[in-house]
Amino acid sequence: MSWTDERVSLLKRLWGEGKTAAEIAKLIGGVTRNAVIGKAHRLKLSGRVSPIQENGEVSSPVARAPRKTSEPRAKRVTNRDIIAPVVAPKIEADVCIGPGVQMVELKEGMCRWPVGDPKEDGFKFCGGKSAEGMPYCDHHCRVAYQVNTKSKIRIDELSKIDADVIRKKVSA
Repeated sequence: MSWTDERVSLLKRLWGEGKTAAEIAKLIGGVTRNAVIGKAHRLKLSGRVSPIQENGEVSSPVARAPRKTSEPRAKRVTNRDIIAPVVAPKIEADVCIGPGVQMVELKEGMCRWPVGDPKEDGFKFCGGKSAEGMPYCDHHCRVAYQVNTKSKIRIDELSKIDADVIRKKVSA
């Protein structure tokens, strides 16, 4: 079905008379209620009061009791209040915790964090005691494996973490 000039003028007239979109669709024929509503919006026909509201009926099926305005309302909690940003302490990367060793001197259990520029003299590896199962010492692990500071942790997740820690301490 296409919108001919006759159909558009009939739509405008019936819309102006306050007919519902379903009634207009029946009278025009060959169109749906949604097609009538869409065409009315594209034609920028004036918004009007719903026929249901015009008849004096309540638009909502549930009648609402009037609100008490004298009692103060609790502040609305938003996601911004629930979410806390993760803040990591500033750690310097080029600090040598261990004795500073050359590559040939590195052994198992030694920190393999490079210190300095490999193209220059004085380049070395940290050589400190590495953390268990890691290639670096505790200090350099904090540098290498940083938490994304843009990520956020919900407070309820933090409380779960704290609860787990407390349970482990109590049960130990």
